[in-house]
Amino acid sequence: MAQFSDKQMMAAIQKEGIVKDSYMKLQEICQILKTQTGCPDEDIDSLLNFLIGRWQKGNFTN
Repeated sequence: MAQFSDKQMMAAIQKEGIVKDSYMKLQEICQILKTQTGCPDEDIDSLLNFLIGRWQKGNFTN
C-alpha cells in the first residue's frame, strides 16, 4: 500500500475533484457531529481512527 506524505495529501486536497470533495464532506460531517453531540475533538479523532481500515472490509456492523 502506498504511503503519501503530508505534502502530497495537501496537494491532492487542494486540487478540484473527488479528493477535495471528500475532504470537505468529512470536515462538514465532523463539524456537525461535534455541534450536535458536544463531544470534544479527541472523541471525533477516536471515531475516525476506529473507522480507519474498516471501510474497505465493509465492517461497519456490530
